[in-house]
Amino acid sequence: MSHQEVEAVEQTTLSMVVRALTDYFPQAVQIFREETDLPQDIAEDVTREALQAMGLPGIRERLYGKVDVKKAMYVFLPEAHPVALMLDAKAEKPDGDRSATIQMSQTSMIVRMRRAGATTEERGKLSTTIERSGKRFLVVTIIAKYVYTPIVDSPAANLLERIIVACIPNGQLQAIYNPSVDDTIWLAGRNAPSRGEDFRVRLGFRKLQEKAPWRVHTITHPESTGSEVSGQTR
Repeated sequence: MSHQEVEAVEQTTLSMVVRALTDYFPQAVQIFREETDLPQDIAEDVTREALQAMGLPGIRERLYGKVDVKKAMYVFLPEAHPVALMLDAKAEKPDGDRSATIQMSQTSMIVRMRRAGATTEERGKLSTTIERSGKRFLVVTIIAKYVYTPIVDSPAANLLERIIVACIPNGQLQAIYNPSVDDTIWLAGRNAPSRGEDFRVRLGFRKLQEKAPWRVHTITHPESTGSEVSGQTR
């Protein structure tokens, strides 16, 4: 596939996920308010339920990966493209909504950046494509970040403010999105190398938006201005 075709498949896949989460947003708000589980667990459940409610065109193939939702599916452009959707859900309070922390098993890119004054190049552990039953699936990686605020008078309840949905570029697009340590979409991760913790990195929503505005969407309450707007990451 050409770079243009890879981006077209990613953009269409992202739009389907955004549509599913937008349609399910009122239920998600109610679930966050009423459920007593941890917000992270609720976010994972809501993500699965939203995709199930939409009924994406699935393919009966089992996928593996360290993400919350793994789905083999078709994307039509108008021809059918097999896609391996890797969708990870995260939940954080508003002060953490400018980025999303990922593990290297959740990207097919090489992370090129400067960290603590040193040059870093860390190769992602996810493949750019997956072969199953004679089909080549393009790996599309998406982050859904649920931003919530605890409700003061109800300690077990939370107000879901918005969902930030971002598509991490496939590794085939390395030269476009992260060609060098000085031209990057990444921020330093929340791991401590001195303690031997595995390397992690943060996807900077604004950095990614500057490269391609369509890759970042924010879903908010229906009565808010711009309930589905690219790049509204604050």
